[in-house]
Amino acid sequence: DAIDPASGRILKESVMTKQLYDGLKLQRVPFNIDFDRLPRTEKIQCLCNVLGIKRSFDPDETYELTTDNILKILAIHMRFRCGIPVIIMGETGCGKTRLIKFLCELQKSGVEKENMKLVKVHGGTSSDVIYAKVREAETMAITNKQDNGFDSVLFFDEANTTEAISSIKEVLCDKTVKGQALAAESGLHIIAASNPYRKHTEEM
Repeated sequence: DAIDPASGRILKESVMTKQLYDGLKLQRVPFNIDFDRLPRTEKIQCLCNVLGIKRSFDPDETYELTTDNILKILAIHMRFRCGIPVIIMGETGCGKTRLIKFLCELQKSGVEKENMKLVKVHGGTSSDVIYAKVREAETMAITNKQDNGFDSVLFFDEANTTEAISSIKEVLCDKTVKGQALAAESGLHIIAASNPYRKHTEEM
């Protein structure tokens, strides 16, 4: 049965066979664990197992690992693996940049190398600036992949504030710079973050 962990109420009866449940349990996919109550070390270990990180490492003890944050990190990782563009939306100060920073620090497992390039986009950011940052990040990613074996991230913060949004779309979705394809197997992942638009009322 599918049970709500907060209330104990049965949400749906007989959601899977016992054979499937036992098979998933053997693959370390437990369903009856309250993730928020796990010790931080176990949360980190679960994350490392999914991300393919051999050595468990906590890059920032002040970052709160809630179930919501963990699910966001895993969703971003799965989109990386599938080659799906990653766009994060949220108000300024809600923790978008810190979430990506934690993911990047976790991936490099304490190695003193930069694997995240943050680009703070604004109204004056031009296509040439965007393309230059992509090439810089690409060089960094190739070095990290060859020397240390981990991936790198180029993060466009507040991507929707520039008129050159088409250039961000090109590198994010098409994976090209002025029509030229980005280096294959470089380990570079590109993320764009945007702030939601607000529709003002007639009084405003």
